[in-house]
Amino acid sequence: MENLNIQQKLLKTFRKGHQIKDIKNYYKVVKLNKKGLSRKEIKSRVNVSLDKIYRWRLTKSKPLFAQIIDDFDNRYNKRYNNKELNDIAYLIGYNLGDGNISKNFCNTWFYGVYEDLFKIRKTLLKFKVCPVVYRYKVNNGKMAVHDRIFSRFLYVFGAVRGDKTKNKVIIPRWILNSNMEVKRRFLQGLFDSELNKLTLVKRRNSYQNLKFDNSKTIDKTKEGVFFLKQIKDLLNNFGIKTSKVYLGRKYKRTRDNSNMQQLYFVIYPNYINLYNFITKIDFLYNSKRKDSSKMALKKLKLLSMKEKKKIKDYKKVIKLRTSGLSPYKIAKKLNLKDHTVKQWTYYKNKPRLYKQYSNNF
Repeated sequence: MENLNIQQKLLKTFRKGHQIKDIKNYYKVVKLNKKGLSRKEIKSRVNVSLDKIYRWRLTKSKPLFAQIIDDFDNRYNKRYNNKELNDIAYLIGYNLGDGNISKNFCNTWFYGVYEDLFKIRKTLLKFKVCPVVYRYKVNNGKMAVHDRIFSRFLYVFGAVRGDKTKNKVIIPRWILNSNMEVKRRFLQGLFDSELNKLTLVKRRNSYQNLKFDNSKTIDKTKEGVFFLKQIKDLLNNFGIKTSKVYLGRKYKRTRDNSNMQQLYFVIYPNYINLYNFITKIDFLYNSKRKDSSKMALKKLKLLSMKEKKKIKDYKKVIKLRTSGLSPYKIAKKLNLKDHTVKQWTYYKNKPRLYKQYSNNF
């Protein structure tokens, strides 16, 4: 991110009015003092009291808000390497899923399975903070970072503070414009916090949809749809097929009586799609979801290869049929069953996933 964008985003973390005014006046006083102007000369150019000018010139005293900016510059205003950007992308993804930043920027929270939060904690330690993990209920936990500088750091990179159901939530532009690894880590953070695990439906030897859902207040429905479409576009970059965004149920939230709208889309559960999801994105720190992927991987690899072979064979069959060969000769040449070739030639049937993946193989 460019330095100018960082400064602009950082200033947005302060209230308009006296906080911004104090910050600007402080840096004006410091600048004029370096030029050698006296206290009275500075007073004639900056609308602050002589007492403040004295303290800002001759002591280490500075406005709290200017101190925050200086601390931010010392800790976080630098050029980040690829590994660091991957970690930041993961944390932003988790924040947009099941994370939160307090309105006053004093606290940052991450919610999840108690044991899994300790894995995320190792990532946070790289940014010189002291996360504390709390357990509540049975296996659930929350991790808190009580650091006003770190909260602003995440906000500058695209995290959202306050109630996400009422605020605008979008994928930051820097992530959309980054390389595939940054995008992958962002999606891993998001899916570690929100996506359901891979579940086999034993009777049909198939898998349930991977469903990503989100709730917004009724008046923020369009913004919620836009956010989900951004996620779908990122998934499409990895060749992952998804449904359209659906409007789910409407309900009244009990804590504040807000009228809510559920939004969701699904990642199609065909074998090729799920195999692509596991091998190209998958989960990172969510143990249950990652274990479910590992259990399914070997089976999905075999089944997806069969589906891909059907698509390739179908193309060969149609090409040979066009050249004049009979279904019987085609079946013998390609080592396929007569029934299969007849279905594809006489009855114009196609492999189940041909329409979705015909251009991929």
